[in-house]
This record gives sequence, structure tokens and C-alpha cells, in this order.
Amino acid sequence: MNERVYIHTDKECYIAGENILLKFYVIDSRFQPSDLSKVGYVEICNTEKPLMQLKLALDERGGSGKIKIPRDIPTGMYQLSGYTRYMRNEGESVFFQKQIAIINAKQQMPDPKRFEIVEKQETNDSEEKESTNLGIKTNRDEYGNRQKVLLSIDNIPANTIDLIVSVSRNDSIALVPEINTREWLKQVSDTLPFSGQWIPEYEGHIITGRFVPDPREELLAGLAFVGDDIRYLNGRINPQNGTIHFYTAGIFGHQQMVTSATSPSYDKVPCRVDLLTPFDESLPADLPVLPVYPNEQALIDRYVGVQMQEKQDSELLNKGNDGLPSAYCTFQPAFSYVLDEYTRFPTISETILEFVRWVYVTKMNDDKRRISVFLNESQRVSSRTLVLLDGVPVYDHEDILNYNPMLIKRIDIYDERYLFGSKDFECIVSFITKDGALPHFQLSGESQLFNYECPALPSWMAVSDDSTDTVRNSETPDFRHTLYWNPLVEFTGGQPVHLSFYTSDLCGEFKVTVEGITSDGKMIRGVTYFFVCKNCLNQIRLM
Repeated sequence: MNERVYIHTDKECYIAGENILLKFYVIDSRFQPSDLSKVGYVEICNTEKPLMQLKLALDERGGSGKIKIPRDIPTGMYQLSGYTRYMRNEGESVFFQKQIAIINAKQQMPDPKRFEIVEKQETNDSEEKESTNLGIKTNRDEYGNRQKVLLSIDNIPANTIDLIVSVSRNDSIALVPEINTREWLKQVSDTLPFSGQWIPEYEGHIITGRFVPDPREELLAGLAFVGDDIRYLNGRINPQNGTIHFYTAGIFGHQQMVTSATSPSYDKVPCRVDLLTPFDESLPADLPVLPVYPNEQALIDRYVGVQMQEKQDSELLNKGNDGLPSAYCTFQPAFSYVLDEYTRFPTISETILEFVRWVYVTKMNDDKRRISVFLNESQRVSSRTLVLLDGVPVYDHEDILNYNPMLIKRIDIYDERYLFGSKDFECIVSFITKDGALPHFQLSGESQLFNYECPALPSWMAVSDDSTDTVRNSETPDFRHTLYWNPLVEFTGGQPVHLSFYTSDLCGEFKVTVEGITSDGKMIRGVTYFFVCKNCLNQIRLM
């Protein structure tokens, strides 16, 4: 079974600093939603390098998210690519690709290789070909600023499996080529040589690394996410190429994590684990020159909107939880000690000795101290104890015993057998700090701390509610260029859909775009237009 991707975006032309809102949809060769891959990859690049990259968490309805365009990006045409890890077995020719325009309103000197100023606006004949059986209607043709728009969609095919709606101002400041949907549909049924190198991410994101330098002995690779939960992974090493795979599941958004390299006896080694990019990073051989029309007022409006967006983004875009679900760690501690409820002692060793039940600090033959747990069921002291600080393994227990106990919030004791990849431990002693971020802890030389973007959970655009006089008459500017974006339209095939949103302070022509796909591989698309003007509201009131 193969996979193919289609990506919807809220528009085709953007201003530097804006957000690209997108829907990532995955189907199989029968045009059915694919449940094989749980991570989607998006890249935006020019002919020189990838400039923006995003990982998306996927479910049966695909994924949705946003990409922030850098403020300093030059004007030009860019390629947006989408794929899953599994699709890389067939090569970049099966990746979804479309072109988008980005205009930098502050760029002074035009680059003739990237864009040209065109005085006469060309006509995009494809607009005339967008007619469809979809019935897309707004309750009026003209609206005032901050007024409610009622949108209805009917004649939706009964076998529709995906539907998105986007409403944005029709600026006509650049001409962007349309996607060749016929070519994409052909790709869905094409079968290409399959390398088998890339296994699908059917549970979650696979993080890949490599030992540096290449070791001459057998080593262990560990990865742990920093926080107050236990998210420790033991890497699986591919003997053919030496890569290390860490199989994650249920971890999303921005995270801090620590990689480590140790010997099987957990001694220090002169190696580290470096991470490899999960992106394909293929570049287009060339991109067309972008024709830009000198619509100064439209550019000013969009540029002002970017400034407002940066201040109001948290109010306009509802991202959902981009952190870790609370139920990641399913096992519970046998004992938990909140240190503020006890007398504070000057060292970790004294703290354990005074009131932490069943935990011992003993001195080994090498004069180093080790932390162990008395296992009541077998009446013996553990020989394989995993010690964690904010979820990160501490292999040399002297490091935690010399740590400042005033920074510790809680100590959790787990007294069962735990398996992490190929390694098992008889118990766990977990130290959690007050801020959960390894404060003032010096990592050993074989460990590295990374800021890492795990797959993003679905995001959507919150509908601005201007129904009250307080909001409608507010002096806070509303320069939303995209008025409405719904990548997950709830619908029943054959039944009409009713939606609503509010206009902003921008005037002009706005375009409503509805796109989707049916279970027999037909692309559905429809558009309609309405106008927003300052005087329209007064005219409507007089009617």
C-alpha cells in the first residue's frame, strides 16, 4: 500500500511575517484516508535551501497547522512540499508540491531572478474553470466592517471524505500557478520502485541519530525528554549503517531533550549522539519568476496586518495543547515525597537517609556512591536502578548526590520492573525539580541537550466574535486578511453545511474557497465572492 499527500493552504500569496495556515491530508491508492503514518512533513524552500519546516501529528482526518514566514525572507516564488516518512521509499517525485508566492513589503531592490514588477494585471483563466456543482452562498453580497457573514454550502457529494473552507481578501497582487490536479491524481495510482529504507511512523515520530565519533565498541544510546514525567527511550541501532532510531509516541510540540551515549555497564565513553534531520530536504531545480503587481494600498494593508498579527496572534489562533498529554506515563510511584513537607537537609544523601523509605546510598569498590532500592517482594537491594532528574537519566549517581537539594521539589520511587527498549531496570528513583528543567545541572560530556520540535497537534483559527457592541466598537484594529479558515469542516455527505464568521476592518473583495476530495478520487472545488466596504453597513441598515 502506498500513501499520497494533498495540502490545502488558506491562500496562495503571502506577506513576509504572516502565517501559512494549512491542512495536510493523506490517502492510500484507493483514495481512502490512510491511517498508516502518524506524522506528516512540510517544507518550504527555494532552489538553494529549505527555509521553513514543520512536522504535523496526523489522525484519520489528517493534520492541520501553521508556519510562520520569516520577516526577512526575500520576495519570490517558493515550493511547498508535503510527504510522510513512508513516501520517501518512492522518492521525491511522489511528494505533494505546489508553488506559493511570498512578498516582502520592506524589500527595496528587486531581484530579477526571483520577481518582476508587472504593470498590467494578467487574467488567471483558471478562475473561470472553478465552477462546480457545489452550492456556495453568503447571505449578502456586501457587508460592512466587523459584520457577521452567514455561509452555506450544499450539493456536497455523498462520498466526500475531506472538506476545507478558506475566506481571505482577493488582493490580486501576484499570479501563482495552480496545482495540476490531474498530475496529482495520476500520482495516487502510480507504483514506483520501493526502497524499503523508511518504515512508516505508525505509532509516532521516529527520531534518528548517530554516534559521533563512530565507536569501535558496542554502546547504548538513550534519549529523554526533560520534564516532570518519565519519557525515556532506549535507541535501536541499525547495524548496517550505524543509525540510531528512537521510537516516540504521544509527544508533541516544542520539547527539550537529552541524548546520551554509554557503555553497556553505563560507564562514560568518548562519544555523543548527534541528531539527523527527519526531513528529505529535496530542492527544486528551478522556480518561475514571480510577477508582482504594484498594488501599494494592498501591500500596506497586509504589512500593517502583520504587525497586528504578532500582537494578537494568541487571541486569533487557537493552537490546542502543544505539549505533552498528562497520561503519557502510565505507571504510578510506590512512594512519593514532596520535600517541602519535610525538614530540609543540606545534601541529597542526608535527605534520603532521613526520610526516603526503602532507598539507600551505598559506596562501591571504586569509592563511588550508588543509589539503590530495597525490593520488598524479593527481600534484596536492587542491582539495576534507573535514576532520573527531571526525566533525564543520571548514570553517575555522584552527580545527583552532589546536587543542591533545595532545587528538588519531589522524589518518586518506583519499585517494579521497567523495560525501556532493550534495557530493563528493577526500579526507578525520580528526582523532580521545582521548574522541571534541569536547573544548574551540568550534563556529562557524553550527553547533549537539544531544543526539538516534535509533531504539532492540530491547530485551527478561532472565529473573531464581533457580535457585541463592545467588541464591534472597539478601537483595537482588526486587520485580519484571512477571515476564516476551517480545515476540519464537519459535514454529512449530501447534507448542507452552515457556517459563520465576521469581517475585519479591511475593505475590498473577499474570496470564499471550498475544496475537498471524494472517495472515488474526484477533486471538488468551488468559490464565491463578496465585498466589504465602510459605507456598506450604513446602506444595509437603511434597506
